[in-house]
Amino acid sequence: MNITSTENSIGFLPELCTPQAVLRVMVGAEVLALVLALTSVSPTYQASVVRLGLTSLFVQWVVLSSTLSVCLISKKISNLNVIKIAIAVSTIVIVFTIGASVLAIMADSYQKVGVMHFWDTPFIFRNTFVAMILSAMAMHYFYVHSQRAEFSRADSGAKYDALQSRMRPHFLFNSLNSIAQLIQVDKDKAEDALLDLADIFRSTLDTRNRISLGEELDVTLRYLRMEGLRLGKRRLNIVWDMDRQTLPFNMEIPPLLLQPLVENAIYHGIQPCKDGGTLGISLYDAGKTLDIVVTNPVPPEGTNSHQKGNHIAQENLKNRLRIAYGDRANLKISKSDHQYRVSFSIPKET
Repeated sequence: MNITSTENSIGFLPELCTPQAVLRVMVGAEVLALVLALTSVSPTYQASVVRLGLTSLFVQWVVLSSTLSVCLISKKISNLNVIKIAIAVSTIVIVFTIGASVLAIMADSYQKVGVMHFWDTPFIFRNTFVAMILSAMAMHYFYVHSQRAEFSRADSGAKYDALQSRMRPHFLFNSLNSIAQLIQVDKDKAEDALLDLADIFRSTLDTRNRISLGEELDVTLRYLRMEGLRLGKRRLNIVWDMDRQTLPFNMEIPPLLLQPLVENAIYHGIQPCKDGGTLGISLYDAGKTLDIVVTNPVPPEGTNSHQKGNHIAQENLKNRLRIAYGDRANLKISKSDHQYRVSFSIPKET
């Protein structure tokens, strides 16, 4: 079961409010209690068993109480950011750790001297410190796991959207028609077009989370050649602005960053225009970042330019950049009377 896949998960934390989740928590707590008991030295076997029982009771009380408390306030903290959720959970764990420590001190002191003591600073501090470290490690694990799962979902969603767009009649059927017409006049060119179409579909089915910039440019070029056959050079004019001598073609990037952006520019900007227009593609090595800019003309008012679908595609790209690079990437969109411009910068990674 994917611990981050449920709808009731709390931020980056997994679902905790089901019997299955509570059972997993109890098993994990028991393993932790066993490890803690084994790290302490006991003079006899009987003392070791007693030590394990007391440690298990202590850990189970803290873990289950904290888990149930997080469940009770889950609706209130589910919309908080990562830091605030971590602080809230840590506070709950610390409170129950101190409470369990005080109860342990009271029980131990009464058993030994018949008088209850309520405080033992070193004992409480040690337990609190261990609880903070363990909870921080657990939350870090959940956060990393959730980020990977979110990136995987976003990547799969992007590939599904790309595959779905390939299956739209406006691309697939027209591409096949263009190839069929080419067969009559230029069989070699028709064969090349068919190979381009196959490679475009193959890139969509690629399972890798990272590909090289060169591979992304290759599939983009193949797509543009296919669209060039459909629209013709008169309607689709492409202007490239890049220096092949300096571009980091081996740089690893998430797949389908540039090609879907180019596809949107054609589908939402150039295709609705009666006379077509110019598609501008710029790639620039800015040292620490790679800057990418795609421009297309703005269709006349009243033209069906599928703006709703365009906004969804851009939001998907924005989410993928955020998941892959966090605050190190940005997406900027600007629109004038005649030009639509989408740009983003990503850190260079090898």
